[in-house]
Amino acid sequence: MNWAEFALAVSGVLVLLWVVLLVRRNWAWSGLYASIGLLIAACFNAAAPVRGIVDPDYVGYTFGLASSQAGIGVTIIAGAIFLFCATSAMLAVSRQAGRSLWLVAFTCAAMLMIIGVPTVRTLFQDPAANAIQFGEYLTIPGLVASGILIVLLTLPFAVGAVWASRAATRGME
Repeated sequence: MNWAEFALAVSGVLVLLWVVLLVRRNWAWSGLYASIGLLIAACFNAAAPVRGIVDPDYVGYTFGLASSQAGIGVTIIAGAIFLFCATSAMLAVSRQAGRSLWLVAFTCAAMLMIIGVPTVRTLFQDPAANAIQFGEYLTIPGLVASGILIVLLTLPFAVGAVWASRAATRGME
């Protein structure tokens, strides 16, 4: 099976649903930015949960601090990241206040720790050491990867954790 095609198909469905929610225009700018980061994280993890359990040649999984050897561990870890990020991306783009945004706040805080902290740490130690790897198909190295990781997979989670916490609190008043 071509796992890149599988990931693109799953990501395509996810992005289509996200666009439907986006055009309703019931979002805040902070929530939209957080949602973009969450959507990207979900798309990056679209194939790993299935591949971890069905592909005997899969070498394993690493996404920031989250990692596992091949097998059920990949399915559990990558599957949880995919489900939480996909769900939170949809919530963040569809609501401005409410208790469901606590899930968005939790997911953003967790993702900030899982991918944001190692990205920032590597950025300060050796900016060229960051890399984005899509299985064996594509690797984006160095400073380009660092910039992408900061703008798309670090800052959105910091913004989202604060925004979602405030919006969830306002929804409880």
